[in-house]
Amino acid sequence: MERWQKEIDYFIQQQVMPSVPPRYVKTLQRNRPNVVAAIEQQVVAATTLTKPFAQFSDDFTPAEFELFCAQVLRQSGWDARVTKGSRDQGVDVVAAMGGLRVVIQCKLYTGPVGNKAVQEVSAGRAYENAHFGVVVANSRYTASAVALAKTNRILLLHHRDLPNLHGIIEQWAASPTA
Repeated sequence: MERWQKEIDYFIQQQVMPSVPPRYVKTLQRNRPNVVAAIEQQVVAATTLTKPFAQFSDDFTPAEFELFCAQVLRQSGWDARVTKGSRDQGVDVVAAMGGLRVVIQCKLYTGPVGNKAVQEVSAGRAYENAHFGVVVANSRYTASAVALAKTNRILLLHHRDLPNLHGIIEQWAASPTA
């Protein structure tokens, strides 16, 4: 609950307060319990309307693919969240488990995934101070993306690999070429 309260406080400071005209700030502060209750009500409504994905679909939008990847990670024991669409610094999902922090770039492509995704998640790993960077796709990767990923210590995975991410990271980190 403490983390949830911090999240609500952050939301109010970053999203609600900037949109409130200055003359209403004191009114908002006086009515904070009602504001918090309204936010919680909206969150409950949104989460009950959003059904979890049963499985991957070729009809996913890129945003749905990101949500799907985060959901698979949560089902596998990770604390995973999708980042905001803009200013994400090349990171679509941030996941943590047992002190391990991973940033993920999700690519829903019909063709092979190239260098740009590797560059984005490399920058995102540094920005988010994460231990590992991962590109997850529904497709294959170009040879140049594979080479760039190797030199930047980025994992290139298929979405079917996500349930085993922790084991893949452990094995990869223990290998002499990692």
